[in-house]
Amino acid sequence: MDFEKNQLISITDVAIDKFKQMLFNASEQDSFLKISLELDGTNMYYNIDIVQDPLSNDKIYNFKGLKVVINEEDELLLRGLNIDYIVDEAGENFTLDNPNIISDLDDEHDGCCGRGCCY
Repeated sequence: MDFEKNQLISITDVAIDKFKQMLFNASEQDSFLKISLELDGTNMYYNIDIVQDPLSNDKIYNFKGLKVVINEEDELLLRGLNIDYIVDEAGENFTLDNPNIISDLDDEHDGCCGRGCCY
């Protein structure tokens, strides 16, 4: 895994290669991969987009030549995120796992923030 203690997130070598392949196939080799969060009520979703230019409040991380940008506002909730690419009998896809996110803490309250997950 390509992770150092000073890195905000970790991305496995397999996932790095797959992201690079996707950027190359889309003729976006010089682009950035932007990882962000979207909140919908109490549910949180991860977004991964291709962007040409980072914004002024984006921080740039380099994973073996894969340029990843993360907005400063999302850093706290993204810290510890692990991204991998899995191929199995069900198919192939990216997996995102954040051990810092708590989901469904207790049944009585539908989880720690009413529904969904929280930090």
